[in-house]
Amino acid sequence: MRISELSARSGVSIASIKYYLREGLLTSGQQSAANQAVYSEQHVRRLRLIRSLIDIGGLSISKVRATLAAMEDETTPMHDAFGAVMHGLDEIPTDNPSADIGAAYDEVQAWLKARNWRIEDDAPAPYRLAELIATLRRFGFPAAPTDFDASADFVDQTAEAEVHYARSMPDRTAAIETMLIGTVIYERALVEVRRLALEAASFRLDKTD
Repeated sequence: MRISELSARSGVSIASIKYYLREGLLTSGQQSAANQAVYSEQHVRRLRLIRSLIDIGGLSISKVRATLAAMEDETTPMHDAFGAVMHGLDEIPTDNPSADIGAAYDEVQAWLKARNWRIEDDAPAPYRLAELIATLRRFGFPAAPTDFDASADFVDQTAEAEVHYARSMPDRTAAIETMLIGTVIYERALVEVRRLALEAASFRLDKTD
């Protein structure tokens, strides 16, 4: 297919496709003439993954490049490839944390150890959880990592099912795309369910007053 059909099939503009080609995120098509190239179904899938990483995952071009490199390197274990996606969804601030965030971070690390959750040192999630706990405390909430034990028990089961499902995909590209979309969309779904539960709880309490 030519670039115009590739654009129509993938839903990505020709300008964006040319940009991804220049940035090395998308491999060149097979030259059919001096100024023409032919693209394959693999290019459609690659564009779909790139757009997923950018639009759904919110990754920068540099992080997309790193994720794709991990995906393409067959010597990289799938766990590390998944890690590239997970860590790419956020980043640890470069500023030194305040004392309360630092204290909360130490508590989070102890909590992870107690749960026997092995998390890489450069993972942003523990720091972000510490930030949230510290913020709750600033507003008078007696928050602690152990408050999330019940939620952690639940997501621990669902996470294992998600990873199994992603790893059952026919190739690394599909596995990483599945992991990314499942992570981002499922997280958003859980947030919405919690908001529904809060509204329902407020209604019940209002009726009993």
